[in-house]
Amino acid sequence: MRISAKVWNQVFERDKGFCQYCGTDLLVSRATYSAAQVDHVHAVASGGAMEELDNLKLACAICNGSLSRYNHLKTFEARKAIMDEKNKVHEENFQKMVKKLRP
Repeated sequence: MRISAKVWNQVFERDKGFCQYCGTDLLVSRATYSAAQVDHVHAVASGGAMEELDNLKLACAICNGSLSRYNHLKTFEARKAIMDEKNKVHEENFQKMVKKLRP
């Protein structure tokens, strides 16, 4: 769901440019800034508010993409918990690949 640029900027500033799920600094490069997304904690399709700041969290593209499968989770805490689990596995897999390809 697309939100207005005004609301996007409000969320970005409120969350100080950090993904609220994994902590990635979205101001580390122009690429991460441009890829920053806003997650609807309670999905609009399930009755969540489109542009209510309390329903919006800044997210990196990886976390927001992963969360699209978890629209049944309607609280930030539940969504954060699932991403903590997923990000642990992703980090382990990433480190294995780095060791394998960049010894």
